[in-house]
Amino acid sequence: MIRKLSDIDPVPIVHGSAEKHVLVDSNESGCSITQIAITDVKRGEVIFAHMHTDIQEGFYILEGELSVVLDGKKTVCGKDTFVYVDKCTWHEMTALQDSRIMSVGCVVEASRNKLYPMLFKPNCKTLVWGTEDWTVSGVEGNESVVENGTWANYRLNDVIRRRPAEILGKKTAMDYHDSLPLLTKIIDAKQDLSIQVHPDNEMAEREHHKSGKSEMWYILDAKPGSFLYAGLKQHVTPDEYRQRVADGTICDVLSKHYVSKGDVFYLPAGRIHAICGGIKLAEIQQSSNITYRIYDYNRPGLDGKPRALHTELASKAIDYTVYPEYRTESRDSGYTASELLNTPFFSINVVQTAFEHHRNMMKYDSFVILMNLEGDCNVRIRTTGDVVPLAAGASCLIPAAIADYYITPTSFSKDGVVQTTKVLEAFINNHKTIGRIISDFLRIK
Repeated sequence: MIRKLSDIDPVPIVHGSAEKHVLVDSNESGCSITQIAITDVKRGEVIFAHMHTDIQEGFYILEGELSVVLDGKKTVCGKDTFVYVDKCTWHEMTALQDSRIMSVGCVVEASRNKLYPMLFKPNCKTLVWGTEDWTVSGVEGNESVVENGTWANYRLNDVIRRRPAEILGKKTAMDYHDSLPLLTKIIDAKQDLSIQVHPDNEMAEREHHKSGKSEMWYILDAKPGSFLYAGLKQHVTPDEYRQRVADGTICDVLSKHYVSKGDVFYLPAGRIHAICGGIKLAEIQQSSNITYRIYDYNRPGLDGKPRALHTELASKAIDYTVYPEYRTESRDSGYTASELLNTPFFSINVVQTAFEHHRNMMKYDSFVILMNLEGDCNVRIRTTGDVVPLAAGASCLIPAAIADYYITPTSFSKDGVVQTTKVLEAFINNHKTIGRIISDFLRIK
């Protein structure tokens, strides 16, 4: 095979602005070579940071000069320099001059097809007020079990321990000690949940040696007149709080919110709250199961006995501040991807589309949990081509190393029209600055 560069049509690259001419691709090579290409990068253009879990790459600089970053270490490389990028290495290139690069990619066979979007077996619980499905959980004793692929029937925590940096993301794995930091649920409240509060990280560590619990609610359905409690509507002292718990009037000082489909509430640790009957919602929270029950309407549990209250612990956990607004402004805006929340503990986007939609989440160095709220879809990984069907109501976990994917609706109406798919993306935002974290946190409170 003999080819001239001038005869090859350029193709766009996914990770930035540049022009690539593919000399040989994997289908033509018939071996582990994924691609041999010539890429032209103009001065100032960037091939943004990304990582391949199962591909090694070599870059030979034919012309120009580039700033090359490998796992955070920056080097200026000029003509005739060879750059080797091992698998699982974050790499980014910025052209300091107009440059031309020859690249060769090669699949590491031992790693091939090991990372993919993981689906999970049902993990449903029946409680005195209704049911909840822990769709993706790493909570010990309540962890999810993989349903598909290489790791079918493995517990999620066992899978993560094998390849924590690639699944969670390097920084996420380091910050959370190789543990999944989020828990997602679908809650169907037939009756009112207890009035409750959760501790923050500091109190949870001090009292239980665990993480705190901040959470978010996305209303999936609500019967007419349904409401929930979130926050205080008037100031109370700790002593008044105790008295109101004792005489059953605690609800009188709580902020009551009538809700409908699509409403969003952020519940930072310390905020008193309760879901009430007639509401179905998606919950995304820190991976913690610590709840301080304040008031439970004097009803018995499933065993016929009154459920325990945690009045004193709750008094220390409560944020007694009265805020002007507790409902989170929704930025859900039609067929697009919109940011719902950007908190110190998790970030959440909503993606709504009737067409194939590309999502590149690699820059966050985090796993992504997809919760499909409506409309069946396929999730296709760009780098591996793996396709996983995600039914409405199901969730999947996409490992950090392959968080570059397409969401394709697969539901059709009777007249053949594609039905809209809406998913939530939950992840740890390792990309933002501390200033952004603080400003976002203040805004959503």
